[in-house]
Amino acid sequence: MSKEDVAAQIEAAFEDTPSPGYAFEDISATQHDEGIVAYFRNKDWRGHKVRDLRYHEAALSFFTDKAFRYWLPAFMLAELENPKEADVIGEGIAFHLTKASSADARLSLFAQDELKAIAAFLNECASQHGELGYRSAERAVHSRILKP
Repeated sequence: MSKEDVAAQIEAAFEDTPSPGYAFEDISATQHDEGIVAYFRNKDWRGHKVRDLRYHEAALSFFTDKAFRYWLPAFMLAELENPKEADVIGEGIAFHLTKASSADARLSLFAQDELKAIAAFLNECASQHGELGYRSAERAVHSRILKP
């Protein structure tokens, strides 16, 4: 699967993902949010510049679980669009899906098509960049995908 196919899968899977809301407590799980609420409030997950998401990469740590689910596709698309400028975004996603204390709770919120898109993203990252935690994150995501 090409990275363009992965991007299309992400866009389709997250098309109807519900917004977490726009109050501070809907977006940030901490009072020390490093400006993520100001940046993400009233914004869709689509249309972000890679450099803006790189600047706000800490959001992956500070998001509530629902906010993480909603804005994750923006971060995945940024990594696919320009891995060099995205820098640590892909690795951060892999970490937050496996090693973060909230990983299980976050994974439980994703719909099946979203999980499949995330797994495709992690597979693409592992193919392009080597392990860096991508394969273990991919396995964690695959463990949540229901078998037909």
